[in-house]
Amino acid sequence: MKSLKTKISSSNIIVIAITIFIVQIMVYIAIKGYYYSNLEDTIYGQIKISSDFYNTYLSSNTVKENIFNDNDTFWSNTDCRVQIIDLEGNVMMDSSGYISKDRILTREVKAAASGDTRGEANIYQNENNNEKIICVAYPLSFDRDVDGILRFSASTEGIDKSIREILFIIILLGILVISISSTISLFISNSIMKPLKLVSVGAEKMAKGNFKESIPNYSKDEIGSLADTLNYMSEEILKNERLKNEFISSVSHELRTPLTSIKGWAIVLESSDLEDKEEVREGLKIIESEVERLTYLVEELLDFSKLISGKITLRKEVISIGEFTQDILRQLEPKLLSRGIEVIFEELQVKPIEVDKNRMKQVLINILDNAIKFSPNDSKIVVKLVEDEKYLTISIKDYGYGISKDELPHVKEKFYKGRNINASNGIGLSICEEIITQHGGILKIDSELQKGTEVIIMLPRGDMR
Repeated sequence: MKSLKTKISSSNIIVIAITIFIVQIMVYIAIKGYYYSNLEDTIYGQIKISSDFYNTYLSSNTVKENIFNDNDTFWSNTDCRVQIIDLEGNVMMDSSGYISKDRILTREVKAAASGDTRGEANIYQNENNNEKIICVAYPLSFDRDVDGILRFSASTEGIDKSIREILFIIILLGILVISISSTISLFISNSIMKPLKLVSVGAEKMAKGNFKESIPNYSKDEIGSLADTLNYMSEEILKNERLKNEFISSVSHELRTPLTSIKGWAIVLESSDLEDKEEVREGLKIIESEVERLTYLVEELLDFSKLISGKITLRKEVISIGEFTQDILRQLEPKLLSRGIEVIFEELQVKPIEVDKNRMKQVLINILDNAIKFSPNDSKIVVKLVEDEKYLTISIKDYGYGISKDELPHVKEKFYKGRNINASNGIGLSICEEIITQHGGILKIDSELQKGTEVIIMLPRGDMR
C-alpha cells in the first residue's frame, strides 16, 4: 500500500512533468514556426526583388533570350537555388548547374504560371536524402504577359539543426526543473507528513487507552487544529474518567450508609425480645427511611443510565403549572417545616402548558430539594412563575451558601460533585438539564457565595395551549 507521502509526491511530480511537457511542445511549435516563417519571408523578399528587377528592366526580351544572353544580374544576389521554368514546367535554367528533364508542376509553379504574385511558400522533402526544401515561385513577364517562372528554393537543414539544438536545451531545462520540483515536493511532503505522523501516533496511543500523553503541535493549519481537537478530546475523556470514578466512589458510599443502617437495625431487632415496642417502632421507621433513600438512589441511577444512552422519552400532557408547583411544595412541606424555611410563591397569570408531568415533577423536586439542603435554617425560598412572548419561566431562588465562580460552570456536568459537604452524587442536575432540553427549554443557574442560588427553568411558549 502506497503511503500518503508517496501519493502526494508522485502526484505533484506527475502534474509538474505533464505541465512542463505541454509547455515544451508549445515552445517547440512556436520556435519552429518562427524559424520557418522567417525563412519563408526571407526567400519571398529576395524573389520579389529579383522578379521586380526583371519585370522592370529585362521584360523587353523573352525569358529564353535573357537566359541565352546569360543575364543573371536579377537573381545573383541570393544564396537560394534559382530555377527558371517555362509555362509547361520545363526547367530552362538551374543555378545548381543540373537541369532536370522532369517537368516541375508544383503548387507554387502553377500559381505563378497563372499570374499569382503572392509568392506562397511550399515545403517538400527530397526523396533521395529526406532533406526538406522550401520553394517560392514568382511570374516573369514579357510584354505584360507571363513568359516564365522564377523559382527560389532553400534547404531547411540549417534551421532544423538550430531547432534541434534549442529543443535539446529545452529538454535539459525541463529535466532540471522536474528534478528541482521533485526535491521541493518531497520537502513539502515531509513537512506535511511529519506533524500528520505525530497525530497518527498520538491517535494510536489514545485508541489503546493512553490519554495522558498529548500530541505535539508544530503547525497552525488543519493538521494543527486536528491535533488540538484530539488533545482536547483526551483531556475531556480523562476528566470524565476522573469524575466517573469520583461518582462511583460517592454512590458506593451513599449506598453503603443506608445498607449499614438497615443491617444494624435488622440485627438489633432480631436479637431483641420485641417487647420494647418503642424501640421496634423506631427501628422500623429508620429502616423504612433508609429503604426510601435507597429507592431514590436506584431510581436516579436508572434515570442517569437512560440519560447517557439517550433513552429519556417524554409523555406530555396539559397541566396548570401553578397548581402543579404548589402540589410539589405541599409534598415538601414537612422537610421545610423541620428546617424552619419559608416558601414565598408568586404566580403571575401563567397559562397551562404541555409537559411530561412526572419528569417535570422530578426536575422541580430535585431543584427544590437542593435549595432546602443548601439553605440555612429559618431562611426563605422564593418560587416565581412568569411568562412573556417566548417563554414560561420558573424561578427558584434560595438565600443559602451559594456556589463559587469556579464551580458554577461545572455543576450541571455529569458526575460532578461540588466541594460543599452537603453535595450529592453529581447526576441530579445533569438529568434535570436533559429533561428541560428535551422539552425545548433552557436551564440556567446563577449563584454567588454567601448570597444564594437562583435556578431558572425556561419552557418555550410554543408548547402552551
